[in-house]
Amino acid sequence: MQIFDRYANLINWVNRGEHRLRVLGHTLDGSPVVCCQNGGEKKPSIFISAGSHSTEQAGVTAAVELIDQLNTDHQVYVIPCRDPMGMNGFSYALSLSLGEEPELDSAEDIEQILRDVGEVLYQDEETLLVIIGEYGYSTSDLYGRFPRGESFLEPLIGRRIFFPSSAEGIEGTTPFQRAYTLVVSPEGEILHINRFHDTSWAPVEVQCVRRLMAEIQPGLTLDLHEYSGDAFWFSARHQQSDEDQVWEKKIADGIIQTVAESKIKLVEKDYLPGSFFTSSQPGVFWLNPQQRGEGLNLADFAANQYGLSFTIETGMQSGFQHRVSNSMLAVQTAVDIFEKRYP
Repeated sequence: MQIFDRYANLINWVNRGEHRLRVLGHTLDGSPVVCCQNGGEKKPSIFISAGSHSTEQAGVTAAVELIDQLNTDHQVYVIPCRDPMGMNGFSYALSLSLGEEPELDSAEDIEQILRDVGEVLYQDEETLLVIIGEYGYSTSDLYGRFPRGESFLEPLIGRRIFFPSSAEGIEGTTPFQRAYTLVVSPEGEILHINRFHDTSWAPVEVQCVRRLMAEIQPGLTLDLHEYSGDAFWFSARHQQSDEDQVWEKKIADGIIQTVAESKIKLVEKDYLPGSFFTSSQPGVFWLNPQQRGEGLNLADFAANQYGLSFTIETGMQSGFQHRVSNSMLAVQTAVDIFEKRYP
């Protein structure tokens, strides 16, 4: 199973086969946002995506593997990486403003470069935020740190803020190897790129996803993610119709049963990802985006507009191949049950 160091490596890998690769649009650095179509010709279609958070690379590899390995007669559309710029790393993100990639060997190197070249917008004992050219750069995560509309964010309205991956021991995402992408909304709120799906203003990556979904009208959406622990869980969405709700629950029950029977570690019974989740059984959570606020993520948007929708979460603290396999097992299980709805 491949760990892709750069987005270009992912594109080259996908292009090796006879896949129907399609460019949906281009990011701010000119990188193509690509989609692969596979599976059969049956509708409704299935939509799989990954990589909206660049640190979650097992989901990206799982999506790439599923292009070849997913077994279904339904049309399948896969966007394996929704943040090409962030996938390329923090040194690459800096090169967008500096013109070349600096050598980064430590957090101190990053802070020094930001102080030397950037205009400081905010700093405290742990965090430095600067603007260089068109982009913001931070030494640490700013998501959820500040109230909406802070005055120091005004120069970054509608722009990106990159900060470096920093966790040790995560296979597939070493320190500085990825640049996590935040976006400052028009209202001055720092959000990550997996928001904005229900807004008139949206980053280009989100626009690409929305256009594809409007075209294919997916009956099942699966978004592959990872979290900071070592276990498995997933979130489902309440559906717009009673029939969809029945099948959402059938798939949720099927995924967790298959995962449990495979002896994959589930999150503890008292685990709760956030106050806007409710749990129906260990490892199965139902997300209420209205409680969370911040706008709709991809799975929220899919449930609101199209139908069945799930976010798969594997634990970064476990091995890379294990995480990839777990994601693929959950997806194939969901697809198998989905097919029973359309015999």
